[in-house]
Order: sequence, then C-alpha cells, then structure tokens
Amino acid sequence: MSSFDARNVTQGGQVFKYMIAMFIQIMNVVSYWSLILAIIASTAYLAIVTKFEQAKHGAMFLYVKYIAVKLTNFNQDIMQKLYEFDWTDKQGAVHHLSYTYGKLLNDAYFKSVGRTLQLDLFWSLGVFILVFFGTMMITFGYLGRKGRAQRKNDIVGGRYLAKSVEEVNRLLKSRNELSPFKIGDLHLVLNSEVQNIAVHGTLGTGKSTTFNDLLTMGRKLHQRAIIYDKGCTFITMFYRESKDIILNPMDARCPNWDLWEECQDKIDLENFAIPLLPENKSGDPFWVLASRNLFVSTAEAMRNDKERSMRKLLNILLNIPLSDLREYVKEQDAASLVEGSIEKTAITIRAVLGAYARALRVCQGLDEKEGEKFSLSRWVRSNNDAWIFLSSDGRVHETIKPLITAWLNVAMQSVLALTPDPLYKRRIWTIIDELNSLHKLPMLLEYMSEARKFGGVTMLGLQSFAQIEENYGEKAARAIWDLVNTVAYFRAPSGAVSEWVQNELGEIQHLKFKDQYSYGADSIRDGVNFTKEDTRENIVSYSNIQTLNDLECYVSLRGNVPIVKVKLKRYSYPLIAEGKFERDMSNVFSPEQDRLIEQAILMGNSDEMAERLVKNYGKPNKEVVGNQNSTEGNSENQASGSENTSLEESGEKELNLIQSQFNEEKEDGKPQGQDSKDFDQYNELTNNTLKHKTATAQQDKNMEIEF
Repeated sequence: MSSFDARNVTQGGQVFKYMIAMFIQIMNVVSYWSLILAIIASTAYLAIVTKFEQAKHGAMFLYVKYIAVKLTNFNQDIMQKLYEFDWTDKQGAVHHLSYTYGKLLNDAYFKSVGRTLQLDLFWSLGVFILVFFGTMMITFGYLGRKGRAQRKNDIVGGRYLAKSVEEVNRLLKSRNELSPFKIGDLHLVLNSEVQNIAVHGTLGTGKSTTFNDLLTMGRKLHQRAIIYDKGCTFITMFYRESKDIILNPMDARCPNWDLWEECQDKIDLENFAIPLLPENKSGDPFWVLASRNLFVSTAEAMRNDKERSMRKLLNILLNIPLSDLREYVKEQDAASLVEGSIEKTAITIRAVLGAYARALRVCQGLDEKEGEKFSLSRWVRSNNDAWIFLSSDGRVHETIKPLITAWLNVAMQSVLALTPDPLYKRRIWTIIDELNSLHKLPMLLEYMSEARKFGGVTMLGLQSFAQIEENYGEKAARAIWDLVNTVAYFRAPSGAVSEWVQNELGEIQHLKFKDQYSYGADSIRDGVNFTKEDTRENIVSYSNIQTLNDLECYVSLRGNVPIVKVKLKRYSYPLIAEGKFERDMSNVFSPEQDRLIEQAILMGNSDEMAERLVKNYGKPNKEVVGNQNSTEGNSENQASGSENTSLEESGEKELNLIQSQFNEEKEDGKPQGQDSKDFDQYNELTNNTLKHKTATAQQDKNMEIEF
C-alpha cells in the first residue's frame, strides 16, 4: 500500500517529529512561566489573608500535631520540649509565653490558628491551580488565535466567498440594509431591486423558484407587476380572477384591448410598430421601415373613423385595391409609398407587412367585447395593485410573439413617462423569464437604466448570456448585463459559459499564506518557513459552477457584499387558476384574409431572392471565367455583358424553381386557376423587384468603374 511507502513514511515521520518537538518546546516555556505566576499568586493570597503571627503559631501547631507526635516513638521527651512565643492580646499588649508541645497541642488558641492556617493553605492551593491552568489555557488560546490569524489570507481588495447565508444577513442587518425580498434565505440589499435583478442558469436548475419567491413577497407588499408568462405557469399560481389581467388574444379572459386607446397619437403608433415589425438581421431594411410607415399611417388615418376596428385596419392594409389604399392615406406620410408610379414597390411593401399581420389578426374581435376598453399605458398610470400576465404557449407563441414584445415595449415607455419617485415607494415589476424567446425589445436598455427613478423593477431570466448576445448584439448585451446589480447564477454545464460566470463573480486579491517544511538527518536542518504572497484568484472556479446541484446558486448582491452560495427550497404553491382558457376563434379568422396573409408571406420572399441575386452580381460564372482566360483582350463592356447575362440566367432559374413549387401544390389539390393567378402575381413582382435591384447594382458598378 502507498501508506507504507518508505518515502511517505520518512516524510510523515520527520514532519510529525518536528511538530512534536516544537510543541514540547512551547509547552515547556508556557508551563514554566505559568508555574512562576501561580506561585506568586498563591503566596500573595496567603500574605493578604493571614497575619504573620497567626501564621507562625498555626504552622507550629500543625508541626506538633502531624510531625512531633509521631516522633515520640523515637524520642519520648519531645512533647516536654518548650516553645517560647510572643502573643498579643486584644488590647495590643505583648506577652512573652512558653508552652510545652503537649500543652500547645491542647490549647484552644493554637487549635484555632491551626485550623485557620489549614483553610488558608487550601484556598491558596486553589489559587495556585486556577492561576497555573488558567494561564496555560489563556496562553495556548492566544497562541492558537495568533497562529490562525497568521495562516489566514489577508484580503487586500475585491470580494470574497462568504461561509454562510447567515453571515451575509448579519452584515446587511448591521448596516440597516436588510430587504424583505429574499432569494432562498438570503435577503437582498434594501431597495436594490430597482437596480435590476437577473437569474442565469440552464434549464431546471431553480430559476422559476427564484421568480416565485420574489413574486410572493411582492404580492404581500401589494406591489404591481407585469409578467411575461411563456407557458402560463405564473397564471396558475398568482392570477386573481376579476382583479388581475391576462393579456393574450388567444385567451378568453383577455380584456377589450384597443390599439387606438393604447396609442394616443402617431408617436405612440410609431413606437408600437418598431417591435411589432422587427428588422431582419440581414437584408435591406427599407422594406421593413416602409411597412412600419404604411402601418402607422393607415392606423393614424383610421383614428377618427367611428367604425374603426382591427378587422377593418387589416382589411385596408391587405385586401382593398391599391388605389383605394392610396386614397385612404393620401394625407399621411406613407402616401408616397403607394404612388401609382411605384405600384410594384407598394405591392412588395404590403407583402412584407402581411408577413407580420399574423400577430394582429388574432386581435380581431377584442375591440368588440363589452366593457371598458383596456390599455397598458392607462394601467401603468393607475394606482391599483392588479397584475398583468402577458401569456402564450408553444402552440401560439410564434404567432403572438411580436405582439407581446410590442406590449412590453409600451409598458416600459409608460413607466418612464410617470412622475419620478425619489422616496422609492412605488414598485412596478417587469418580469421577463426566458428573455430570448421574445423579439428584441427596443426599450430594454433605456428602461433598465432609467426606470429606477420611477419605481420600475426589471427581473430577467435566461439560460445563457450568449442568448442575449445573439438577439441584441455583443455590445448591447454587455450594456444590458452591466445594468443588473443583483444576479443569481445557477448551474452552467458549458465550459465557456461557466468560465464567463466565473469572471462575472469576480476576483479576490489577498495575501495568501504559504508554509514550507525542511528536514534532514541532522535535526539542525529541521525547520518551517512562513510567507504571505500577494495573489489574485477567482472567487469561485468554473468547475464549481458546473457542478452545482439543482436549487443551488451563487448570488452576487449590490455593492460591497460578499458572494454567497444559496440553497433554495422548492415550495408547493396552490394552483388557484387555469393556465389558459381558449378563446373561440371561429368568428375571428377570415379565409380570404388568411389567404392574403399566406400569399403575402410567400410574396415577401421576392425581395430576399432579389437580394441574393444582386449579392452575386458582378461575379462571373465558370464559363465567363474561362472565356476571360482565353481572351484576355476583351473589353470591360464585354465582361459587363457577361455578368448581366449571368444575372438574368440566375433569375430565370429562380423563377423556374418557384414554378415547380406551384406545380407541386397543384398536385396536392389546390385549384389550378388560383395557382396560375398567384404565380403570375409572384412572377410579375419578382421580375419587377429583380429589375429594380439589377438597375441599382448596375449604376453602382458604373460609378465604381468611373471612379
């Protein structure tokens, strides 16, 4: 076995021998001085409590009683021996007397001082023992604390990992910064929730438990909340019928939401359209921007229409002839986008708008419900403690995702329009679990940086920071995360993500204790060296983050508070409501409208195809390259002609592919006449877009050649 290896035994023995020798050395020194101190203390005690004359007489009595009597076996005359002494009476007179040992032994005075001396000696011995062992214990305790302090790492800068949650709670209590909100048993810093909270960790680790704990306390304090509930789980635990609001057009409990009640002017409509019609990460942004403009202008033109409704708005945007649409928005900004001279461009804009109309078509009929019209902006300005649930599920989420994003954006803008709350009495929680499941929130960065002044609280939940980077971009993602002051980090299995969490938790700079033993055959070489080195280390290693169990997390609080590991408890919350209650949509959807939207989605791809063709514009095909290699004297015009031919051929191939797709649909049972009509429209639109893109690219090419 490795324990009996000669090298291990030698090293262990040498170290153990050195430790024993050093301990005995310390014991000798401490015992010696403890003994001296105990003798001094006991002697001092006797001197204080006993008079010298009485002590002398008492000692003589004890000598005769315990020693002289026993010596009679050897000397029978010893009891007749005289003891001469001076005795002072009560009046202070001194008498010189002489007693035999026998008389002294039976004298009442000598018996009294003998018993007194015995008692004093007993207590003196007690003082000796107490001082001796007390001094030993105190000295060893001091030396132990001194040694522990020497071995302790001295923190120079940064935070550290607290030993327990109780340690952090005591620290916050001593500063009067104990918040009623808790993550597990850990209290947050008082009022730090307005400086934003985030929960980071992979699925099933306990993020929802953290949300539930904080929402439960928010409900007890009668605070308000806007909750994005993907999966309808928060509704089952916190929804109060007839008080709270479920804003989901697919749920029968959704109130009478009205677009124009929500957007009081054109500026509100423009802000609503930004997340409703998000820009693509690639491609020409013109089409989306133009679609937004057309949506805003049409909705604004309908504001004073007594028969306004979402159904009518969609019909005007998608169904009526282009000439009628041009007449409807003639006094709006979008009038130039539907001019007869650019009719094909207008068709493309309507097509792109139709691709996003799926989120609005489910709102049809909401404005026809009985009761007061509802708007998020009015709710924000009110003082009731009702909660709003923006819910969805896997079946309808992709359809209403733009709408939920737009609603959240409106809520954030409304909070920032409130009067400031310098006393931090107002609280409006914005709970966004699974942030990446929404479109990009345009107001998120601004809201998180400014909502504190108005009582706004943002709490984000995400599985990985990379998701924010994907949706918002690297710089914006880091800016968002920098606005979060309280973070709970649950398990991150990925090495890259766990290393990122390790760096986010920070470093500790300390003087790290190190000891080094030396030993040899000669005991003079035995020794130990102590040093402290200035060291910077991560507070928590990435492997510790990877190995966290479910319901375990590291929490970083605001300010100069140590990092702490928290273990949560999963409570069983009573289910007080149904997660979803399907709304009857049979009278909502129109087959004709659905056909227009699906056609718009298909036609919306024409711009994508034209973008792809123009992107390859100027790149000759293999035949052109071969011709250029064989005829180096060709002019630039000939090369340009070859490029245009290649572009036309690519366009013809794209159209042939689309024709084949329509033919496949005909075989599936779709009416042939409708197929031909759809394809003719798509063919015409694609050719028009392609010509526009080709002409623009050719102009750019000519300008480049001239330059």
